[in-house]
Amino acid sequence: MRRFLLTLILCGAPMAYAYEYQLQFTPASGARGLTVAGYQFSTDTVVGDCSYYTVTSGSGRGSRSTTTYHYNVCMWDLYGNLISLTPVSSPLAAPTPLQQTGTEIVYAVNGASSTGRDTRGFGFVNTPSSHYSWQTPSGGYAVIPYAVYTITATLVSDGDFPLVYDGGSVMASVSGTYTPSPGTATVSSTTCPSSVPAGSACSVTVSYNPTTIKCTGSPYGYAYSGIDLSLITDAGGSKDFTEGFTVTGVPVCDD
Repeated sequence: MRRFLLTLILCGAPMAYAYEYQLQFTPASGARGLTVAGYQFSTDTVVGDCSYYTVTSGSGRGSRSTTTYHYNVCMWDLYGNLISLTPVSSPLAAPTPLQQTGTEIVYAVNGASSTGRDTRGFGFVNTPSSHYSWQTPSGGYAVIPYAVYTITATLVSDGDFPLVYDGGSVMASVSGTYTPSPGTATVSSTTCPSSVPAGSACSVTVSYNPTTIKCTGSPYGYAYSGIDLSLITDAGGSKDFTEGFTVTGVPVCDD
């Protein structure tokens, strides 16, 4: 989520504020009362709380449930990636907040970076960094013919610094049980330079060839597959571009 964005990114204005990353933490199944918050900086890491409790129901008539508290100290990098978890015997005491801006409660500041807890239910670290977002919606689905198909994915460099781009790779995969092979996918072209200025957009084009799927188990001649495009950049916390397909007109496999 971009904060304090003064002008639309499509206008090409330079960015000047830290990018917010959520502090990543996955508790055990059945966790309750989850607290994830950054409390201090230690060199290039964030240290804070990642605690919760679980309730186990007893067995037999008249039994009582048991509550188990899991107090932990977590360490994250400046992009919110979990580095380590250390169990402790008692909960960490939250420091006095330095400030609150909107839903963000800030507990510590280190230069242009800040960390704390968001009242929407997650911890955060704001870090000046390069970053990109997909302008072309990711996670979509398309019905395509049994022929080479191209997909152009456009991204925008929406971080504080130019995005260093060093190429990308794409993989094809099978969805479901009818399709024996995924087809092939390659990055066929790109308009992205090695350094994408903040506020500018560029595109990566993928060529997907389903004709290497020799046959399908679907009686209707359908194959089910998808592609996953990942980029090599210096950005933190960015996601792959994915798209799923129903391929029509595929030869039906002989029994």
